[in-house]
Amino acid sequence: MKTRLLRLLSCLIVVLAAAGCDRYVHTPQCSELLERQGFPEHLRADTKGSVLDTETGLRWYRCSAGQRFSNGQCIGDPIKLGQIDAKAYAQEFSARANQNWRLPSVSEMRTLKLSGCLNPAINTEVFPGILIDNYWTGSTSASNPGMGCTMYTFNGNAHCREVLTQPRPFLLVLSTR
Repeated sequence: MKTRLLRLLSCLIVVLAAAGCDRYVHTPQCSELLERQGFPEHLRADTKGSVLDTETGLRWYRCSAGQRFSNGQCIGDPIKLGQIDAKAYAQEFSARANQNWRLPSVSEMRTLKLSGCLNPAINTEVFPGILIDNYWTGSTSASNPGMGCTMYTFNGNAHCREVLTQPRPFLLVLSTR
């Protein structure tokens, strides 16, 4: 009985290997990679809760809108708004901060994506309060202006098929160049 079971298991292993089961490679969670990599060299954090990307010239607020940065953490709950209201929030934030904060474009949001990892695919050392959610960008669909563009932080994929009134979290960015 034991020999027969071993032969059956051996056959199963051969069949699975022949079927290409080895193509399913483990994609690590980004936290696994971050433990080894640390804070990226091209990012310069300040004490006010923003980080400057020296490669793109973008300054990001490190917490989702509605949160505040304190002692390396994002405090409070992120707010979720439709894209139009999120843009209005950014304008009000800009007026109070006397700087031109706005929602990032799809291409700017993609600069945050860490390749080769998931859950989230954004550096949690840099953005400690990031949610696993679709984050608004300031972009709209080229083929349907009634749809907005978001980036799903779980895997970093962007799409432009989100109803503009759908409540979503968002980040704020400003250009320094």
